[in-house]
Amino acid sequence: KPQVALYERHGSRGIAVLETVLARAAEQGTLTIADAKRGDIGSTMTAYAEAWLAEGSPLAADAVTLNPYLGFESLRPALDLARSTGRGTFILALTSNPEGASVQHVGGAASVALAVTRAAAAENAVLPGNRAVPGSRRVPGSVGLVVGATAGSAVDFLGLDLVALNGPILAPGVGAQGAGARDLAATFGAALPLVVPTSSRAVLAAGPSATALRSAARDAARELETLPAAD
Repeated sequence: KPQVALYERHGSRGIAVLETVLARAAEQGTLTIADAKRGDIGSTMTAYAEAWLAEGSPLAADAVTLNPYLGFESLRPALDLARSTGRGTFILALTSNPEGASVQHVGGAASVALAVTRAAAAENAVLPGNRAVPGSRRVPGSVGLVVGATAGSAVDFLGLDLVALNGPILAPGVGAQGAGARDLAATFGAALPLVVPTSSRAVLAAGPSATALRSAARDAARELETLPAAD
């Protein structure tokens, strides 16, 4: 999950390194999420979508993080392109930073976070396999959400039905931000099988030695092995 800003700050050289990282990951069959948090309107959003999701783009990843705060439907170019290319999106819903509550919690029982969650679930619900017999097992969608592992009781407080999302949930906040396996279980409950937990800074802090990085990654994964298995 390369954090795009940490490459951008080095200008064209940094972007070139990011292109190399994404290309080598693809060669190895490793899934990538470009943590770009892009969000805009019209032709600008289309350009962002083509940069991160289009076939042949040197920056194309398997999924990209998106910012819905110009309105969920402003993300339509990325949602449609991701679906047509077999890629995914992760849309900010309930982030791990404390400042996020000043926007995402607004509305209480009809919060911004709830509206984003329902809109993402509606995108996954229209997949062809999900229009079949009511009650049958649904096809998982590729429109995901970003919900911080440190969100805790806010998921229940705001009434977010994450099981109904029927798509992946990217959960930052593991490691350096303090969340662990118990926090994931408490935050996500029945939606835990949908969760993709991420630990970035805690692993990267072990670098630059490749051996030390591998060891830190294994340690992080070992802790998560204590999570309940998905059905």
